[in-house]
Amino acid sequence: MDDGADNKRKLSETAEALLREVVRLPDMLFVMGKSPQAVMEGWVSMDETQVSVQEDWISVEGKAWHCHLHLAEVRDFLFVEGPDVHDRKRQAFSIRFLQQDKAPLLMIFFGQMYDNAGVLSADKVARFRSLQDRYRL
Repeated sequence: MDDGADNKRKLSETAEALLREVVRLPDMLFVMGKSPQAVMEGWVSMDETQVSVQEDWISVEGKAWHCHLHLAEVRDFLFVEGPDVHDRKRQAFSIRFLQQDKAPLLMIFFGQMYDNAGVLSADKVARFRSLQDRYRL
């Protein structure tokens, strides 16, 4: 097997492991597509969401929705921390699964990062950074 095939296999295995872990976390929002094209959003319920893999496809099955991600199309994933597009005073935290042209195939946002007083949760930021450290390619 060549280095390219090894890298692709490692990326697919890492993406699968990351997805399996992320669906077990509270307050995760899955977004597929990018405006102005069609966009699908679904909150993950950690008690009702399953991840399965069949060949190069990974399926995420929620109670009222599901999505499929062609792992062979995933070229990279990034952990992104930056201004929230809905509230520029807050930071947003996400994982982006990217295709060849760096367009997102799937974005997973960490929800409820702030408490009712508007204070960023140190525990949730630590969870994000822990995933980032463990799943860095």
